[in-house]
Amino acid sequence: MSAVVSEATSEDPRRVMAEALSAAGLAPAADAVQWLPLAGGVSNDVFLAEVGTQRFVVKRALATLRVAERWDASPERSFTEAAAITWAGAAAPERVPSILAVDRDRNVIVETCAPDGWENWKVLLLRGEVNPWIGSQLGAALAVWQTASAADPAVAEQFGGAEAFRQLRVDPFYSASAARNPSVAEQIDRLVRTMSQTRTVLVHGDYSPKNVLTGDSGLWVIDWEVAHLGDPVFDVAFLLHHLLCKAIALPGSARELEQTADAFLDGYNSRGASEPIPSSYLAGHTAALLLARIDGKSPVEYLSSSQREVGRRIAVEALAEGVEDVSQLWRMVHD
Repeated sequence: MSAVVSEATSEDPRRVMAEALSAAGLAPAADAVQWLPLAGGVSNDVFLAEVGTQRFVVKRALATLRVAERWDASPERSFTEAAAITWAGAAAPERVPSILAVDRDRNVIVETCAPDGWENWKVLLLRGEVNPWIGSQLGAALAVWQTASAADPAVAEQFGGAEAFRQLRVDPFYSASAARNPSVAEQIDRLVRTMSQTRTVLVHGDYSPKNVLTGDSGLWVIDWEVAHLGDPVFDVAFLLHHLLCKAIALPGSARELEQTADAFLDGYNSRGASEPIPSSYLAGHTAALLLARIDGKSPVEYLSSSQREVGRRIAVEALAEGVEDVSQLWRMVHD
């Protein structure tokens, strides 16, 4: 366990986080808190805070993300995340943590900590531990959230702003990879235009294995900071492209990862998602996101240079030829 916050420097985020805990009545004093850094991706400071026998997850969104290229985004997305988790918890409480405090002055949110023994799904997948049941549960949960949000007029009012989605997904993923692959830039731009004109459901915006905590036949979906009213295709394609990336990285697990993708789609469709997504449209977004994780501003870190070439070839070929179904992408991976 790391040192208490009183030993942190003035630049250390734990100082501000400790103040937020105290202001919320969750810690009697700053020096009563012990801290353990958690993986926050590239966009957040995230710590596990221990106060006696209680444990909390404390987050603060960064204004400049930790990537090689300059990438700025409004830290106001912290409050979007808190609101989205609260909304999602009302629809499916067993699938998200609870929000304990929101400190707007310090840009800090506090959440419940996952149960002991739960692990990050990305870590499990990269260890070769593939469980299609998790895919089916994520598909079902996503369908529940999309269906409920499509029927809730308050969602449009609360999550109508899509600026964070542009800053964190459209520009650094779609636009950046299109600029580096001019042969398919028109196809990518067409997908983005259609997506930007479709605003029907609450979109998580980062529906990926790194944002799934699981254990003992349960799971949570975390990190809702990019949540917005948008196109249902994005979250479905986002999860699928991550499974494709891992199949390229781990060819020995490719069949099991495809089974997990199928289970995800089965779970999604079986729960009556808000509206059917055209198969070619879903395949196009999945291919575009695969390309974005190779040539965008946030490339996946676990692909070798030769594997990146494989992924680029698959994505460019799929976009250029216009694949009709995600299953064609999987055939290209297996080939």
